Order: sequence, then structure tokens, then C-alpha cells
Amino acid sequence: MTVPTGLPTADTERIDLVGPDDRVVAQADRAGTAPSGLLRRYAATVCTDPSGRVLLYRRPATARAYPGHYDILVGGAVRAGETYRDAALRELREELGYDTAPALTEVYRVRVEDPHGAGFLAVHAWPADRPPRPDRDEITWCGFVDPHTLLADDRTPLVPTGEQALRRLFPGTPPLP
Repeated sequence: MTVPTGLPTADTERIDLVGPDDRVVAQADRAGTAPSGLLRRYAATVCTDPSGRVLLYRRPATARAYPGHYDILVGGAVRAGETYRDAALRELREELGYDTAPALTEVYRVRVEDPHGAGFLAVHAWPADRPPRPDRDEITWCGFVDPHTLLADDRTPLVPTGEQALRRLFPGTPPLP
């Protein structure tokens, strides 16, 4: 994504840091390392179409984490002062061009180990009511696919947290070949 002048970047963006109870205790630069014992917060959304297919996308080869991987979780860091839901909506707007997301619902929250640092991930679900308009700097390809055949379609590697969300939200997903 091309960032207009004056908007936060990974180097200047502020995030909240939380304790093990997910309560905000400090703030830091997103690009920095969290002090020992403190965790980051992440928000992501799994989008489905009216047929129950899941939106799958491919990360660019230049991505800082998981370059070239496929994922079903559209999201990122929760900024300082944002709620998980606000961050999920912002990420849907920035990465897929969805200005609104009626019926966006948090479906679970889990502790994760991420290349950027340990944290809490709030996973949301949203039944997309229109086609995405992906940011080509963030997403090199996207499309709706059957979640039960996704892992057999040679669309690997899959980001680990995305694979976990796939298995949790779509029971009966077969194991990786």
C-alpha cells in the first residue's frame, strides 16, 4: 500500500501493549520490540461470500512477514486507542477497499506467537456483500474459494494463523497433503 505523506507507517505507528489479561498498560512504536511480559494486539477478518466460500489472498513476495504465503485472515496491528473491531474495519478498508462491513462479528480471540511479537488476535467474520478492491501493494491475488478444498488446491504455503482459523471456523477441513 502506498502511504500518503503524514499517515502513520510501521516505523511511526503507535500501538497499545497489553498484559496477560488483555488490558492496555503501555504504548509503543509498532516497529519496536515489546518489553518482556507485554503483548501486542492484532485484529483480522475472515470474509465469506453468499455461497459460503472464503476469501483467500496471496501476500506479496516483499511482505515483511510470510512473503508469498496465502492467507484467509485480512488484518494487522491494532493501533493505540483502537478497539479490535475498529482495527478490523480499518484493515478491511485499507487492504480490500470495503468502506463498511455490516454484520462484522468477533468470533474468537486467541493468544498468538507472531513474527512481529506475541499478542492477542481477535478474529472476526464478515459475510462480504460485494467484490473486494484489493490494494495491490498488500495483496497480489485474491478470490473466493471453497474452504474445504482450499488446502488440496496447491495454494500453499498458508500463513499458520490463517490455517488455524480455517480449521476452527470450517470444521472438516482436510489436513495438509
